[in-house]
Amino acid sequence: MALQQMASGGAPPLAAYGAAWLLTLACVLVVQLARVSEFSAMSFVILLTLGVGASAWVSRFPLSEGARLVYGFLDGALALICLTGQSFLNSLFGIGLDASIENYLSLSFLWYLCLRSALMVTMNALVFQSVPALALFGLIATYMLAAQILWLFVLMLLGVLFLMLASHRLEWGRARVSLETGYALRTVFASGALAGLLAFLATPILALTIGRAISTVVVGMPLRGNFRATPSETPPELQAGAGAVSLSEMEVLRVRIEGNAQPNYLRMESYNIYTGRGWNRGRVFYEEMLPLGQGKFAPQRVPDAPEQHQVTATVTLSTGWHRILYAPGYPLEVEAPVRQLQYVRWVGAVASYRPLGAGERYTIRAYLPPDDPRILRQLPPSALRFPFQLPARPEFRGRARERRAPIQELADRLTRDQPTQYDKVMALVRYIEQNTAYNLNVEAYPTDVDVAEYFLFEAKQGYCVEFATALAVLCLYADIPARVASGFILQERDPETGEYIVREAHRHLWTEVYFEGVGWVAFDATRNAPVIEGGANDALASEEAQQARRQWLQRMLDVLIGAVVLAMLYLLVAPRVGWRASAATPRAQRLYGQLLFALRLMGLEPPATGQTPRAYLEAAAVRLNQQGSRASDALRTLTPALVAYLYAPPEQTAAQEPQIAQQIARIRRQILQELGVRRLTLQLLTLGWQRLYGGQKV
Repeated sequence: MALQQMASGGAPPLAAYGAAWLLTLACVLVVQLARVSEFSAMSFVILLTLGVGASAWVSRFPLSEGARLVYGFLDGALALICLTGQSFLNSLFGIGLDASIENYLSLSFLWYLCLRSALMVTMNALVFQSVPALALFGLIATYMLAAQILWLFVLMLLGVLFLMLASHRLEWGRARVSLETGYALRTVFASGALAGLLAFLATPILALTIGRAISTVVVGMPLRGNFRATPSETPPELQAGAGAVSLSEMEVLRVRIEGNAQPNYLRMESYNIYTGRGWNRGRVFYEEMLPLGQGKFAPQRVPDAPEQHQVTATVTLSTGWHRILYAPGYPLEVEAPVRQLQYVRWVGAVASYRPLGAGERYTIRAYLPPDDPRILRQLPPSALRFPFQLPARPEFRGRARERRAPIQELADRLTRDQPTQYDKVMALVRYIEQNTAYNLNVEAYPTDVDVAEYFLFEAKQGYCVEFATALAVLCLYADIPARVASGFILQERDPETGEYIVREAHRHLWTEVYFEGVGWVAFDATRNAPVIEGGANDALASEEAQQARRQWLQRMLDVLIGAVVLAMLYLLVAPRVGWRASAATPRAQRLYGQLLFALRLMGLEPPATGQTPRAYLEAAAVRLNQQGSRASDALRTLTPALVAYLYAPPEQTAAQEPQIAQQIARIRRQILQELGVRRLTLQLLTLGWQRLYGGQKV
C-alpha cells in the first residue's frame, strides 16, 4: 500500500524540505568561507528560501506524468545554463569572479543548487539536491582544506542522511518503521562508498582525456597548470611586480617555539637566480635524510651550531596539504609522522614524500644564524665565487660594464665607503626604507621592465616581494652573496597557549645574505618602510571585518549543525520510542499512565496482557508492602475510586477527576521521596534503555 501511495504521487514531508534548505544553506556558507568571490549571501538565501517554499507548495497538488517530465527537462536545462551562462547570472547581482576553473565551477554549483530548489516537487528530485552539494564540497576541498569545510561537510552528510530517512519513511510507510534506520544507514554508506570509489577512478581519467576540452570549450577558460606568459618564455617560479595582493585570515598552522634563539620567520625555501621578472631556484639537490629512530631524521651533513643559536619549533598544521616542512632556521633534526624525508641542498628546506595534512604535527630543531651586528661586523667579506653564491645574471654584468646601469651605480655609491659587509647591506636596507613605500594595492609593473630597477627608480611602491627582490639584487651588484627566502612572519601569539598563530595573511618574502662562518642571515627592508594609506592599513581593516564575518558564519553553522543533529536523533529514536502523532489521550488514561510510571520507578513490572486495572493495582500494593513502602496504603485506598473513575461515563468523571488527580500526585511524591536522587536516576536510565532497546540494562 505504501509503495502504491508513493507511485500515485505522495507529497514529500515538510521536514525533508527543511533538510534540503539546511543542506543548500551549508553550500552557500562553504562558498563564502572558501572566498571564491566577494558576494552577499543574502541574495542566495532569499532565492533558496523562495524556491524551497514554492516546491513545498506545488508538491501538495497531484502531478501528472507530463508535469513531472517538464520539471525534469527544466532541471537539466538549468544545469546547462548555470554552467555556460554564469556571467549573466553574476551580472544580475554584481558578482565578480577570479578567472580560474575551480572558482567558476564552485559558483556554478551554487547557482544550480539555489535555482533548482524551485523544482524539488517530488521526493526523488528533493533527494537529488544532495548530489550537486556533494560535488561542490568535493571540488572546494581540492583547493581549500580547513576546519570550517570539515564541519560543513558533516552538516551536509547529516542533511543527506535526513533526506534518505525521510524518503525511506515515506516509501515504506509507518507499518514498517522498524526497517527504517538500518535501511537508510546502509543506503547512505553504501552509495557514499560507491560514489567515492567512482570519483577516485574517474577523476584522473577525465582530467587526462576530456577535462581540458570541456573546460576550454564549455566554460571558456583553461584549466590551471602549464601556464606560460608567452609561447616562448617560461615565467619565473616566483614572480615579482605582479600587482595588488590580497591574503585571507585563514589559519594555516600554529607554532610553539622553544630554545635560546627567537626567530622572526618560519622559513619554507629560497630562490637564488634573478630573472629580471622574478626568481628561480636554480639547480637543487635532494638528499635522503638519515633516520635516527622512529620518525626522527637528520641531514647527512649537520652544520656546527652553537647551543645559543639553536631553536626548536613544534608545528601543528591547521589547513591544507604541505610537502615542504616549515622551519625556524636550518634543520638539524626533524621529528615527523613520516617514513622518509629529503633535505633540499642549497635551499635549506625539508621535503616529505607524503604531504602532511590538517591536524598533523612535526618538530624541527634548527640553527638560527645570529643577526647581532657586533658578530657580523667582525666577519670577513664572502668570497665572490663561494659555491652558494649565484651572482646577478651575466648579461646584466656585461651591460653594466658597457653603460653602467643605474642599479649598478646605485649599489656602488651606497656601499663604497662602508667598512664591512654588514654595513654595506645595512646601507642598502636604509636606502630602500627611506626611498620606497609599502603598498599592498600597487599596480602591476609593465611586462618589459626589470622589476628591481622599476621598483627603485620608477614605481617606488610595492610589497614584500619587490622589497626583498630589490635588496637582493643590490647586494648582488655589490658582489655580496644574496637570495630571497619565502615563508611566514611570526607576529601573532595566542595569549592562552603562547603559540604563534600563522595565517595566510602572514606569508612573507625576505632577503638572505651569506656571511663567512655564519651562513645565510635574514634582512628585511620592509620593517621601517612607510606604508601608503589605503594599502596595508585598509587591507588589514578589511581582513579584520572579513574575519568577524567568518566567525559569525561559523556560529551560524554551529546552530545549523545542532538543528540537524536534533532532527536526526528524533528520526532515529522516535520509531523505537513510539513518538508518533496519534489521537488525543483521554484525561483518565493520562492519570492512570502517570501512576503506572511511578510504580515502574519502584521496580514493578507493567500490567500483563489481559490484566485488569483492579487486579494490577492490588498486586502492586502487595509488592509495595513487601518492599516496606508507605505508598502501599495510599494505593489500596486509591484503587476502588480509580477503577470507578476509569469506567465511569464521561459526564461523571469530571466530578471525580480532581480528587483522583490529587491522590495520584500524593503517591508519586511519596515514591520519589523514598527513592532519593541516586536510585531515581538509575531507574530512569534503566527504563529508558528498556524502552529503546528492550530487555534489561546490563
